[in-house]
Amino acid sequence: MPGDRMEATMGLGAIPDTRSTSFNQKAAVVWLEQQPENLQSSLAAQIFEDLLSMAAQPRQFSGSACSKMCGFVENCSKSASSELSDFAFAHARSIQLFNYFIEWNEQDAHRSMRLALDYIVSSIRFNPDVETSKTIKHSMIFNTVSVMTLEASKPSTKSSMIALDHFLQKKVIYMSEVLEIYNLLHDSFESEQDSFVSRIFAWMENQTLWTVAGKLIVTMFTQPCFRDDKLSKPHPNTWHKPILAGLSANPELLEAIKVYIFIPLFRTDPTSTLTYLDELTSLQRLTTNDSESWDLNAMLWVALLEAGKKTGVVAEPDYDGSKKNMDLTKQLPSHVMDTLLCHKSHEARASGMSILIASPSTTKPYAPETLDLLQKYLPSFHEDVDPKIRYDVLGHTRNMIRRLHNAIGILRREPLHKSKTSDEKERGHGYEEPEKTLKTEHTSQTQQVPTQSDVGIKASTDILCEHEKFVEWYTNFLKDELMPTASYQRHITSLRAMNYFLKTILGQNDASSITQWPTNLLVDDVWFRSVLDLVLDPYDDVREIATSLIMSLQTGGPMSGPPDSIHRLGSTPIAELRVFCQKANELALKTARADHCDGAARSNQLLCRWSSNFDEALEVLKAVCSSLVDKTCWAEQDLANAVLQAPVHGDFASLGYIWSTFSGVKYDKHQLTALDEFQNQAISCCQRIWRAVRHILCDDSPEGHLPEELQQIEGLDTKDLLSYSFRAIHESSNLLRTIAQNARHDRKQGFLAPTRQNYEDIGNLTFDELSNLRHRGAFSTVSQTFTVCCSLEHCIPYGENEGVDLLQQWYEGALNCIYTQASTTRRSAGIPAIIVGILASKSDSPSFDEVMVKLQSIARQPAYVSETDGSNLAQVHALNCLKDIFKTSFLSNIAEAYLTDCLKLAAASLQSEVWAIRNCGLLLLRSLIDILIGTNENKTATEAGWDGRTVRISYHKYEALPSLLVDLLELGKESSGITLGTQRAEAVFPALDIIRRAGPPEGYSQKLFGIITWYLGSHIWHVREIAARTICSLLLSSNWLQSIQSLIRESGESSNKLHGALLTLRFLLERLLEVMPDELSERNVTVVYEILGNLSASNSRLRTCTEAQAVYVDILNFLETTCQTKPDGLRGESINISSPQDSDQASLALLNIRGGETIVRQALRKMNEEATNALDEELKVALAADINVACAMLETLSSSELPQTDEALSRFATVYLNVCFETEAPEPRTTALEGFASLIDTFLKSASPDDTLSTIPTEETLRALWLDLRQKPINASLLDAIIRISGPLIAISLTRAQGKIDDSLAQQLSCWGSMMSDAGMADRTFDTRIAAVEAIRSLSMTVKLPTNNESNNAATQTSSAHLPWLLALYDALTDDDIDVREAAADAANPVLGSALVPVEAGALLLRWLAARFQHDPNFQMHVVGRIAGHNFGSCSFIASTDATEVEGNTVDTNDGSDWIAAKAQLAEAMRFDDSLFVIEEHNQYIDEVREAKRWADVFRLSTSGPENTGDLARSKAFQALAKWTLAGLRALSEIVQAGSEAGGDGPLGWTAKPQVFAICARVLICASALAGSEGTGRDQDQEQEVARIGEEMGVREEVAQELSRFWNLGRGDGARVHGLLLKMSGLET
Repeated sequence: MPGDRMEATMGLGAIPDTRSTSFNQKAAVVWLEQQPENLQSSLAAQIFEDLLSMAAQPRQFSGSACSKMCGFVENCSKSASSELSDFAFAHARSIQLFNYFIEWNEQDAHRSMRLALDYIVSSIRFNPDVETSKTIKHSMIFNTVSVMTLEASKPSTKSSMIALDHFLQKKVIYMSEVLEIYNLLHDSFESEQDSFVSRIFAWMENQTLWTVAGKLIVTMFTQPCFRDDKLSKPHPNTWHKPILAGLSANPELLEAIKVYIFIPLFRTDPTSTLTYLDELTSLQRLTTNDSESWDLNAMLWVALLEAGKKTGVVAEPDYDGSKKNMDLTKQLPSHVMDTLLCHKSHEARASGMSILIASPSTTKPYAPETLDLLQKYLPSFHEDVDPKIRYDVLGHTRNMIRRLHNAIGILRREPLHKSKTSDEKERGHGYEEPEKTLKTEHTSQTQQVPTQSDVGIKASTDILCEHEKFVEWYTNFLKDELMPTASYQRHITSLRAMNYFLKTILGQNDASSITQWPTNLLVDDVWFRSVLDLVLDPYDDVREIATSLIMSLQTGGPMSGPPDSIHRLGSTPIAELRVFCQKANELALKTARADHCDGAARSNQLLCRWSSNFDEALEVLKAVCSSLVDKTCWAEQDLANAVLQAPVHGDFASLGYIWSTFSGVKYDKHQLTALDEFQNQAISCCQRIWRAVRHILCDDSPEGHLPEELQQIEGLDTKDLLSYSFRAIHESSNLLRTIAQNARHDRKQGFLAPTRQNYEDIGNLTFDELSNLRHRGAFSTVSQTFTVCCSLEHCIPYGENEGVDLLQQWYEGALNCIYTQASTTRRSAGIPAIIVGILASKSDSPSFDEVMVKLQSIARQPAYVSETDGSNLAQVHALNCLKDIFKTSFLSNIAEAYLTDCLKLAAASLQSEVWAIRNCGLLLLRSLIDILIGTNENKTATEAGWDGRTVRISYHKYEALPSLLVDLLELGKESSGITLGTQRAEAVFPALDIIRRAGPPEGYSQKLFGIITWYLGSHIWHVREIAARTICSLLLSSNWLQSIQSLIRESGESSNKLHGALLTLRFLLERLLEVMPDELSERNVTVVYEILGNLSASNSRLRTCTEAQAVYVDILNFLETTCQTKPDGLRGESINISSPQDSDQASLALLNIRGGETIVRQALRKMNEEATNALDEELKVALAADINVACAMLETLSSSELPQTDEALSRFATVYLNVCFETEAPEPRTTALEGFASLIDTFLKSASPDDTLSTIPTEETLRALWLDLRQKPINASLLDAIIRISGPLIAISLTRAQGKIDDSLAQQLSCWGSMMSDAGMADRTFDTRIAAVEAIRSLSMTVKLPTNNESNNAATQTSSAHLPWLLALYDALTDDDIDVREAAADAANPVLGSALVPVEAGALLLRWLAARFQHDPNFQMHVVGRIAGHNFGSCSFIASTDATEVEGNTVDTNDGSDWIAAKAQLAEAMRFDDSLFVIEEHNQYIDEVREAKRWADVFRLSTSGPENTGDLARSKAFQALAKWTLAGLRALSEIVQAGSEAGGDGPLGWTAKPQVFAICARVLICASALAGSEGTGRDQDQEQEVARIGEEMGVREEVAQELSRFWNLGRGDGARVHGLLLKMSGLET
């Protein structure tokens, strides 16, 4: 019986012990039922309160108290006792449980808290008292809605959303009831539901609320609104308004909307969501030709389609014609997918790729349209510079490869399955009537009508063929991406995609599968050569993945032998690898570059792994160890020559990689003995190289240290010596870490592991290095090795007579370093790493607590300036050790118990006399603040501060933190004197920063407000500013006006306090606008104006304090700009800004700047001639007195929204021009020109085609401006501004000409285009290049060129004078900087008629140029020059004396004679460079091979169609290209012939160098283009035409012969020319 159990555990008559582990809630209720009725309710309340107090604690202390509490109340509600039932169903009980959930779920959530909500649901649903049920429901709705709509003070939004969502889903509350309460709290002019949903959306700006807010919105959309009407769900058409409003407020929420709203909507109510999809389809404009169609509606539409695709509701068309779900092609036509996949918006492209590939099915074949789009656009995704885009694409690629693999397998089996099914059906239909059977046979024989089964088999075969062709294309594409000239982005993306491909195909570990389809499509001789070359790539991750790809060919484990063969590889893979290793080692020895040495090391690892047995692998190890020993001896005897001739880090790296190959494999005793010898030898070499270079790396300034005895060595400098020393220690430490990590293995079971002596040697060596190193890069590497040693100490067995506690020994050594080692300012070198490593062992001796207490005691020791010179401070080392402990991820959780103590310690350190201690204390404090608040917010959010809603710090976890903040702030008030006050301010800043970013602790707001207010009167400006920003976090409430009035009133006669109070108002207004815009209502703004008016009239300090005046004017400017209202009696100029004589220049300058900004805003507000003239005069005064004021005024004018009337724009243009004419100072002229350029762009954008621009300054005025700019001083910024203004100026001239370009204007336009080309060259600065692109954009937005969407008949209307700047625009699309490329894509938008990503814009712009200028003589010569890689320079289109007149056309007589011959280019490119550090090219983005292919396509187009003019020019271009190409082909053939005798090309051969590969590719692409071109020109002189055609035919045949000769030479076994080059010849079958 329950009573017997209670007697046994608690004793009859004793109240149950709720803290006992044996407490049982059912038994407790039984016990209560046995008590007198008049006591049952009070006893139940006592038990409940005990359980509630236990549950209201952090999770580690509360245990299962929450479950017991909720179980107890639920059992009471089911009790037969009316007293207990009434107690459980009481309104107070639900409120108590609700408040518990709201508070503690926000602070320390766990699953059992949901039981509280479940009971409240039961209390509402089953309450015997209907009125109590209604009261509980009303309270729940009121409390949750109040919190979510900021009508409650507690920041518990997340818990309130969870609670409301729970009640709505359980259908105890309905939306009509929620909206009724919401309407009582708010007066909204819009729909109640729209207004409420919008407020929920506002919370989604907080990333931590995405899940719960999205879930609540989905529930509100899909649950019935009324209790009695189950079908009263909101119509899907009503969803759009609040969603659109939320996205409009913050477009960055698109991903959150897709993941947390759209996907759950499809899963919860797919039918309604499809209705909403139809609504969005009617609103979007992507299916139109509008170039600006990527708006919010389109974003939502595409996101909803993507969500539907991922959930399977929106599906692709089935290849067999069956359609179970909505057909995607009906919603998203292929031309819309084209727009998405090349759109400039990253979101559009990512969504397009996701829609294209994503599917719940992993076996369904792709539609043919999908495969075509993938072939068209996948290359641009591979080269995207945004790593997020590439990461997303790789995720889609993994799914695509898996789906292709599975689909092809099914498609191959499907015909057999269908045939088998058809045969079974025929056998099953044998009972049919004979006449019917005969009729069927007759029909089949005479009409050959295919059966449904035959049609299905044919469809499956066609789809299979398409998929196999796509796989073939995809593998070839991946191999092409590995060419040496490709960018890092293309290399790394292709390698990772290959990794997915091979893992999917080679999953069965079949050795023969690499020579079978589809693996052999990828893994062939070209692939093997390309991947081997990338093993020595400059980028580490490329080298790593390339090595892993070679390893994946080995189906067994290490030392299981190499693959037998590789498709089309002339030799065995192991032979090819051996040659590659030899070349890699030789290259590493010559250059000593990090990438070469690491690549050579990885090649040795590959050679070891591909060994057929242990002995063969041991030979590789022996060779590496022998080389290492020799080089170490060299370093010991002659360090200088070792640096120059025997780099050692590659051998250490090789040994490390090889050792990892031997790790984890079982060996017999003899094999372990052999490996132990090499292990001892490796450790010995590490010790010896440390002794050889320690004097270099242990110098206090190792970066510039060159020992005296080495200074006379020719060719040796500090860079070489330091690189050698650092890399030797870096790689040797990596080797030691690899050896030490094997301590996890058991030697007794045959695994390779270090001995006890090995372990001690490694640990002592790394300890010695850390305690002496000064090179930060070196000790960061060594620290990882030492940490591994410490963490694995327990794995190392002790010997017979070994009892040394190494951890204790190292700890004592670390303490000795702390006490004795000199500290360079705030640095402690490797001491913190030693402490962190020791603590990583989690040992009992020394324990974590012991170390923390010891470090704190050392850090608290007092230090005085009079007693130390700051070079030997144990406190500095101790503070740095504590900082590193808290910054280390695996120690920070353990150290959290000491966080409050260390906060106090850091605060005390900030009061030290010694700067080094104060600085280290500040660093420690910053680390602690990062732990308290986190580091996942961006800089803008950090600077903005607390938003008044989010819980940033769980103050209840750190009970001493609130009082510590108060103590720190009180401490600062005790300071006196300038110096001491500055030191105390350092202690105050962290406390203010915590409050500013996280808000005040509960119950401390008023106290902190009073203390921080005192700092508003500090004599230190920065203290006042930080205090003002902190007070903003305390005033984010509805009573902020009263607090501001109090601050201003209490400032009294203190200028500093007045300044601080006004700063608070200024910052608070800005913050309210961001987080509580409703508080800036017209009534509140009026009150602010009244406060300012009273202050101006009554406070005498305002008229004498220039700092306060500046802030006062700034507040007025902010209110006028933000609220667009300003009472007549309040103007900035009403203050007497004449400052007293004792005002400092800085504050006076700030006041003058603010006054100037006010004058600008007055002119903008009035927009009349008088105000503009006044602004002009003030600018002249400012230019004469202080150009900084003038610059500030001009910047304010440029950043403000200008009026749109022609007259006003003309007046402001005159203001800008007058500034340029008035002064010679470059700075204000730069700002004026930038503003003038923006103003002209604004005017031209709104001007009509026939506008004469009469209100814009005349041509004479603009020419005078241009002349004036050339005659006055120019700096770099002004030069960029001149380039920028040139675009609008040339656009004015073209607009006034109304499309009629005469010779003068054509010459002017050509010269300007040449100037833009020069400004956009790769060696120009970023500011110059971006200025050129912006200038081009000004012209492209104005000139009405025929877009790509318009008819090509307009080609003849495009003047050739436009060609120079259009080519400059194309070059900008291949700029090295992504910002320049994106700006260029925007500039190309008006020309192309589409907003494209730069890489697609470049390709389309070139096709546009070819279509419109293919007959232009200059363009034809430019095309062939571009294919050959000739740099025409910036003056190629400027008319010169060597131009001739041919049949009415001006033709450049350049015949290509000045082009650099390919042979000379190859000789220069093949010159070996053994420098340690390579100078990178200016443009790392451009791919010369891709450019040559693009221009070759243009060349083919220009020679393939009928021509009416330009035959002679085309012929000259043809001859120039042919001459250069023939010479290049012959040079290549000579190199191949000579190379064949010396071993040929092969991996790391002469074509592996990107510059060489590019030249070879250009020659071959030119040859292929020439050999395949056709001359179809028509000329009236038939004889001349026949002769010309015959000459061209002869040239083409000669080129074809030379090309064939090269191809035959290159494919020979001795030549081994790169397969990708041979492929470019176009002759490969």
